[in-house]
Amino acid sequence: MNKGNIKNWKLIEVIDDIEVIDELSQKYINRILKEFQIPLTQHTSINRKFTQIDWENIDKYNKFFLDKEGEEEINQKALQASKLADKDNLIITYGWNEPTIKISTQKFIDEWEDFIASTHWETIIFSDDFELIIEVSRDYNLHSNFKIR
Repeated sequence: MNKGNIKNWKLIEVIDDIEVIDELSQKYINRILKEFQIPLTQHTSINRKFTQIDWENIDKYNKFFLDKEGEEEINQKALQASKLADKDNLIITYGWNEPTIKISTQKFIDEWEDFIASTHWETIIFSDDFELIIEVSRDYNLHSNFKIR
């Protein structure tokens, strides 16, 4: 994918800091979830609590509400204090016909709210070694396989 074809506002803003991993996030997500045998839900509803990953069958499941007014800095500090900060890069998936990108973990932590907002509050994020997984559901909950808050 030519970076000039990117239309997402946040990705345009950080265009020099990203690497496009795949042109189509949905195909990438499906391939990675299958490859790593991550348990999936069977939901087909448009319920805002829907997640693709069946978090009840994930070890070390952690969840918290991400969108409390005034807690942006608390969330940033929690991300910085988590295992996530030990990883060099993250892979962030976007919506339909949008790319999957790799970005430095520190850049993500510094601008976490913008990155998540630019996915329309619905994304799956992987550490680039695929050890750590985050899924943000449209009900503004952050689900992960490691402790954040």
